[in-house]
Amino acid sequence: MFYLRRILLPQVPSTSTRTFFQVSAAFTYSNESIRRFTTSSDQTEENLGKFVRVETTGYSFTDPNGKRVAKYGIYWGKDDPRNGIRTLPDGSSNIAAMLTAILEAINVAREEDPTPSLLIYSDLTSCETLLRDLSVWAKRDFYSRNHAMKLKNAEILHELFVAVQGLHLKIKHRATNTPEEPINRVTSAILETANKKIKEKTEIQVDKEKEEVKVGTTLDKTGNLAKEESQNWQKVYVAKRCRNNEGFVSAGFCTHWPDGSTARGKSFRYAPFPVTPFRAELAAIEEALKEAVDAELENVTVITSSAHFMSGWRRRWVRTSEDHVPFTGRVFYERICDLCSRLKQVHFRYEEEDSESELGKELEKKCNQGLSYALIGKDTSEYELQIDDLVREKEYRQDGIPVVRLFKTGTDLNAGYVWEDDEKKDGVSCCGTPAVLIRILEEAIDRNEDAIIIRADSEKLIKSFEAHLEVWRRNGWRNSQHKRIGKSAEWEKAWKLKQKVHVTWEIMDTIDDNDRQQNDKIPVYEKRSVL
Repeated sequence: MFYLRRILLPQVPSTSTRTFFQVSAAFTYSNESIRRFTTSSDQTEENLGKFVRVETTGYSFTDPNGKRVAKYGIYWGKDDPRNGIRTLPDGSSNIAAMLTAILEAINVAREEDPTPSLLIYSDLTSCETLLRDLSVWAKRDFYSRNHAMKLKNAEILHELFVAVQGLHLKIKHRATNTPEEPINRVTSAILETANKKIKEKTEIQVDKEKEEVKVGTTLDKTGNLAKEESQNWQKVYVAKRCRNNEGFVSAGFCTHWPDGSTARGKSFRYAPFPVTPFRAELAAIEEALKEAVDAELENVTVITSSAHFMSGWRRRWVRTSEDHVPFTGRVFYERICDLCSRLKQVHFRYEEEDSESELGKELEKKCNQGLSYALIGKDTSEYELQIDDLVREKEYRQDGIPVVRLFKTGTDLNAGYVWEDDEKKDGVSCCGTPAVLIRILEEAIDRNEDAIIIRADSEKLIKSFEAHLEVWRRNGWRNSQHKRIGKSAEWEKAWKLKQKVHVTWEIMDTIDDNDRQQNDKIPVYEKRSVL
């Protein structure tokens, strides 16, 4: 029986074809005995003259939710199935990604028999001294110089140290991007191969879907074949066009109402990333349904030339393949479903475009017009508006426009609203946003008022109605997480009423005597008891 006394770690770089471990062991019945262990070098010596080259990269960024995301890529060569881009756990750094890329390249190479000599190009600036540094760090068990704490990425470094033993390996630094060429060339090469495969697979899928979806196929809003005729329904055509300019893909889409409804349609530039023809088509379908809802139509037929959409809609956005992979653009699908629920009936009909027809030329013209628009990202500019941008001073009131005072809860004033010019009618005791706004706007319409002034003591209410409301509407009444906003149906109703009544806002920075006098007309708010 013996016990381990000390370990002398390798004194030569791990690129050597022979690695020595010196182990001193003391036995219970003798003083000291030294054994030397040597790794087998038969495999690596056969491949000294030929290196297998592999490019690696690692990087990190902050996603829209504020999380730190780290990814790494490994490129073995054109169309090599081992190429790939992978993601590390949340919070990982770009250094961890670079080291992991090197480690995975080594582990993949070791799966070959015999193991090849390996030349790794990395964007880690200190990679050319990495092998020597690993030996130094291993001597102190990957602790810092003062042994106070473990090195950053100590686990990865330890795995690297173990992985390089007995391997004929060189690591050289090669930047993956430069100021002149800011795009990461390693990830670009990997994605080029991946996109080629995706394109080939997509073309096969599209051909298959065209065989399944015949011209004239009509689906209802539940994805089933339409049983009733829709000849008398209003029709809207949707179309998209994509343009590829030296790798930069842009897209335009449009809606077209042949009967002249909703100003005969609109043109748009598609902004969200990634830009693909299918996503642009989905954006066009969503816009067509928005226009139908805004026009308060009951029934509408959306005519599309996308067999892919028809196939996805029929299957409720789940592929009937072995792995049941969902269709892309799930967020668009959910918003389209939301819009369909607000219409009595919706039909989607598949028709192929005829570029020589008058309709085809009109769609082409509108899509090209959308492509000519400036590229603007997701527009949330209203969120930046300040209260001073949204209100006016009462000195600028126009004669003849009625004034409504609106008071919130949580103050020494009665919660509710009151019409200033109506001496015979008491104020209304109520609370709740946006329900109270809906009541005020409905009363304004009943009074045949097309413009009113609302003087309120809630800055949050004014911002919600004048700024946030427009952003929510553009996003399909969903927030940045693509979830339905609270009270979305009520806010949508408030938005529709807002289109009929022009509202000018005043803010009660200080409550004056006139405000208090009007507030006295509002009964004390009493919360309803729940039985």
